[in-house]
Amino acid sequence: MVTLTKLSSMRVARSILVVSALAVSASFAACAQQTQPNPTGASSSSSSGSAGAGGTAGAGGMAGAGGMAGEAGMGGGGGPTGCKKDADCAMDPAGTVCDVQTGLCVECLPLVPPTDDCTQGTYCNTISHVCEVGCTSTYDCVAGQTCDELTNKCVGCLADTDCNAGSICLSNTCIPGCSGLQPCQAGFSCCSGSCYDFATDENNCGFCQNACSFPPNGSPLCVNGICALGTCKSGFSDCNNDPQDGCEWNVLQDGPCACVPGQKQPCYQGAPGTQGIGACKAGTQTCKADGTGWGACVGQVLPQYEKCNNSIDEDCNGVVDDNTDNDGDGWSSCGGDCCDGFGPGCTSPKEINPGAFEVTNDGVDNDCNPATLDNSPDLCSGATKFTGVTGIDMAKAMELCQFTTENPPLSEKRWGVISAEQLLSNGDKPTTAQLASIQDKQTAIMSGFGINVVPLKGATLAGMSTGVMRDQDDVGYAGTSTNIGTSSFAPTSYLLANGNKLPNSQGCAGTCQANSTTIKDPVNLRLKIRTPTNAKSFTYAFRFYSSEYWDFQCAQFNDFFIGLYSSTWVPDPNDPMQKPLPGDKNVAVDEQGNPISVNNGFFDVCAPKGCNTCPAGVTDLAGTGLQIGNQGGATKWLFNDVPTVPGEIIQLELILFDVEDGTINSLVLLDNWVWNVDALQGLHE
Repeated sequence: MVTLTKLSSMRVARSILVVSALAVSASFAACAQQTQPNPTGASSSSSSGSAGAGGTAGAGGMAGAGGMAGEAGMGGGGGPTGCKKDADCAMDPAGTVCDVQTGLCVECLPLVPPTDDCTQGTYCNTISHVCEVGCTSTYDCVAGQTCDELTNKCVGCLADTDCNAGSICLSNTCIPGCSGLQPCQAGFSCCSGSCYDFATDENNCGFCQNACSFPPNGSPLCVNGICALGTCKSGFSDCNNDPQDGCEWNVLQDGPCACVPGQKQPCYQGAPGTQGIGACKAGTQTCKADGTGWGACVGQVLPQYEKCNNSIDEDCNGVVDDNTDNDGDGWSSCGGDCCDGFGPGCTSPKEINPGAFEVTNDGVDNDCNPATLDNSPDLCSGATKFTGVTGIDMAKAMELCQFTTENPPLSEKRWGVISAEQLLSNGDKPTTAQLASIQDKQTAIMSGFGINVVPLKGATLAGMSTGVMRDQDDVGYAGTSTNIGTSSFAPTSYLLANGNKLPNSQGCAGTCQANSTTIKDPVNLRLKIRTPTNAKSFTYAFRFYSSEYWDFQCAQFNDFFIGLYSSTWVPDPNDPMQKPLPGDKNVAVDEQGNPISVNNGFFDVCAPKGCNTCPAGVTDLAGTGLQIGNQGGATKWLFNDVPTVPGEIIQLELILFDVEDGTINSLVLLDNWVWNVDALQGLHE
């Protein structure tokens, strides 16, 4: 990696260069004045303004001779004018900083953020060189704000993750809400972009959109995620203390509740058919002292989770020590399910079991492992690696840190990576020599790329290239046009779905046809994963770089990056926002369906050329080699949201390849795999 720090010494060095040049110029000017003295040195102040005052000082001693030359005034000023260093500007009202390039004293010089000559809370205007209210980094902003470095303004946020849990970023302001990347605050859960307390919300009681129905003559109440009876309407009472029939007693018609204070009766509030079965039994309730209703049911035993190997039927289903999966999530209480049915603190049984992923900050032990309650997943990739890079190494660098097998015992059937293979573009296994090229040249585990691009999460990211995966600061850097020499074919199913050819793309210059199917120097990371039982989608991040910009843009041999996805997921017919998975299985496409290439609509990290406006500029190309001669460009970090079925086995092939030629390389950075409890879909920045 290349690291630059803009210090004040850079300005001093620049001053030395300019002062040296000015000194040489001054020497020539002095020689000229010695050969042509001014016979009337006394008038030296008449032609050089403030420089003439210097001529007056020259009236004595050697300066007197200079005074004669000072007639030219300008002769005295014929040497270098303006400032040479900051000390020359100490008393200048324009500013105390010397711009040695112009010789002007200014208030500030803009350097590489977050460094400049301005105080906290201001930034240096690049045109006027005046400190103005604003920012170059979050250091300039008050607590709770962040710096938008494009506008030099302090704003509330730039992304959802700048906000506290339970808030998302909209128009640079944190507002209440949630998203796939931004969870709710502790004790709340996300439903359609809003946060609700499943324990108390009457319209989302226990889970999303579970509205408690109005009981007869009463109001609903949500208690610990279970719908209950709230208050009774005027004139009605709940005399039997049974929430099922609401406020059944008409006080105006029948008077107060008709039990005698102190009267007792049997009671049971468990599910029908469980009383008297196993450990379950009825209790006794007593009429209240005022005779208006019955008290609590004392002594009753209700169904509970089955405890294993104790010869007691706790769930009262007639079977002792059974291993019943009450919520149908594939796990039983004897198998480690800590939430096998609705109850206090257990509002979403199917999504809470050892096969789930731990959702941070929701106050729930999602994976039934108290040691990981609300913890972020452990990271498992901490060091760079440039040779012998395996598919498992790449998965770990993407924060996929849990591994499993395809057919484990039920007690071990947790989510995780089943396999991570490095293959050719058509799915074939590479030869020994081809695999060596992939593992020693075309892939790498890196702590960043170039000067400015760092991992989104953890210490590393994964990279793969059609050439050599290095930046300018890495050992083995080979430039941006290396022919590895591997030949392959495009994925068969992908070609068939696109009319036996690679699909066209729509760039700013129009339709870009891909007429060739000859594949060169491919890398295919095939991930086989069992998804968590509470995950409805996942997100991974990538950046695409190409040296084909701009000379080879919209050509038939443009490189491709695709993500071929296999899943049983289908859209929810009740959700019009969900769309079927692509017929060619490629989920890495923009809103127009264009595959990722130099022609893609997200390709905006570049120097403007032709029809390309490049709004993201070239900052993120520094140190990559692609900035040389501006012959390269990239996308920003893109986030690919992909829907999935909880608990299924999916396959995702992340494939990068050259088309027709093996030179003019492209590369992809991969990072930050995240599981989501909502069904998200699409590609976005």
